[in-house]
Amino acid sequence: MKVPRSFKYKVLLGLCRLIRVQRIMELPPKKAQKLFGKGYKGVVIPHMHDECIDIKAELILGSTCLWYRYKKGNDRACIYIIGGGMLKYPKPSQAKEVLEIAKETGVDFVLPYYPVVHTGNTLLDVYVMLYELYKEMLKSYKPENIYFLGGSSGANLALGMISYINDKGEGLPMPGKVYAGSPGSLLISDEEKKKAYKLDKTDVIMSQKATLSVWEGMTGGKKVADYMESLQFGDYTGLKDVYLTFGGDEVFAAAADSIKARLEQYGVHVTMEVAPGMYHCYAVIPLVEEAKPAYRRMVEYIKGRAV
Repeated sequence: MKVPRSFKYKVLLGLCRLIRVQRIMELPPKKAQKLFGKGYKGVVIPHMHDECIDIKAELILGSTCLWYRYKKGNDRACIYIIGGGMLKYPKPSQAKEVLEIAKETGVDFVLPYYPVVHTGNTLLDVYVMLYELYKEMLKSYKPENIYFLGGSSGANLALGMISYINDKGEGLPMPGKVYAGSPGSLLISDEEKKKAYKLDKTDVIMSQKATLSVWEGMTGGKKVADYMESLQFGDYTGLKDVYLTFGGDEVFAAAADSIKARLEQYGVHVTMEVAPGMYHCYAVIPLVEEAKPAYRRMVEYIKGRAV
């Protein structure tokens, strides 16, 4: 079914095809890292001020975590895990966007500048750092009042952290809920691969080849736990609520039904939207009018208290 698109959306898709974003993401890990490394400036935090929110950078295992805390006090907090395949830190513009989300939701936020490949790290280093951050948050917030929010590889981490917590076996309680926008995941079945083959033609950002290349870069080519590779193998014991979004034109949508089914096997309440004609991370990055309603739903989901 052909989906009507605004002029701005058509221009956006045309630009992505013109600069061949998909081809860039398909580059071998070393070439991709060299390309992104040219613009690497380390952690860059813009100047921000708000009368109601205190903004402060703190370290967790040597990694910067930018906190947005309500000055009057707050009993809820959200970890915002950006995507980017460990190739970049949050941009200054993203740090400003998190401030706006914190203001819209009334929730404390923390933006982790988690380890990237340019500093010699791999995916396991990210898990260790995020796990430590979560443990620190549990000292100040009840687990049901801590939320995970992520897009793309950040969404993969947001869901992957649930399995990691279970895998560690230290008895940490689960966060109240997880919002995962376009989580990347390696495919595990012929049915998924068949769907992905068609979506390769409509996705202007990612592809099956790009997914494998980015994954190799994140892991350094080393084998990691199955649940880190494929969310379809996750252990979601103890998690209560998840909101999943996928663009109908993106290759990651091939695993949407499988991920949802896996979550539901563990008794997780899942809300999922696969938006026809939409791009990768459309809900988390609402670049066009068509994506803004999904962004509003994301904000309202974080804003609402976990039940």
